[in-house]
Amino acid sequence: MARKPLGRGLEALIEGPRTPPPGSSAANVLDVPIDRISPSPFQPRTRFDSERLDELARSINSQGLIEPLIVRPTPNASDSYQLIAGERRLRAARKAGLNVVPVLVRSLDDRRALEMSLVENLAREDLGPIDEARALLRLSREFGLPQEEIALRIGKSRPYVSNAIRLLDLPAAIVEMIENGELSAGQARPLIALDEEQSQLEVARKIVASAVSARGAEAMARAMRPSGASPRRRTLEANLQALNDALQEALKRRVRIVAGKRGAAGRIEIEYYDDTDLTALVDSLLKNQQT
Repeated sequence: MARKPLGRGLEALIEGPRTPPPGSSAANVLDVPIDRISPSPFQPRTRFDSERLDELARSINSQGLIEPLIVRPTPNASDSYQLIAGERRLRAARKAGLNVVPVLVRSLDDRRALEMSLVENLAREDLGPIDEARALLRLSREFGLPQEEIALRIGKSRPYVSNAIRLLDLPAAIVEMIENGELSAGQARPLIALDEEQSQLEVARKIVASAVSARGAEAMARAMRPSGASPRRRTLEANLQALNDALQEALKRRVRIVAGKRGAAGRIEIEYYDDTDLTALVDSLLKNQQT
């Protein structure tokens, strides 16, 4: 099956200043001792299939490492490099016992390094939906990119980016099911529309037990919603989701608006990542209140 193009793609993302190898006439590829290359802090993928790594290691033993790794000079360090793209190849090369590997050296900042790592994994079509969602959220949260810009950079639509990130709003147990391959993103996405966590978990377990399709999952989730929802209720739900998305975009973090039942008070949940981030969030909210 032909692989779909990814918009600007990896080739566009690696444009920019190249760091030539010291004392070398090779303009593009540099041979580097493998122990001078550290793993990427921007690698979106958290799981690597050991059998596939063994297969790749055997191939490298037979044919060598044909495709060079992409690295950047390690910040604040000399004569060492930080991996940007090609972690599977780096791990397999170590398994194969290589001492030296070919690399392309690029001078990239953190944001561009994360973009490249994400696009490479998307291009290979083996990045899990939760790893992808976390990487997309990181582009938004750490680098302040709006979803439209993220979509443009990775060659996807804005709804694709929004829907991918919204998977992280699901309960931790369901996120784990997706990571373990028990639920696909298509099966899990209809659960986002359910208000109660218990209902989400109940439907998720039914989907896993029944092995239904994504369309069947939609029907199960729909059956769990209150019957006879009026057009006004549907409009309110759509407006609430729009407000949720707008807040999430403005604050560059996950936000969840939970409507109150039968006139009861609702709540807004805003994620923060550490004490420093919490202080910055509160300062930002108070500043907006004063203006």
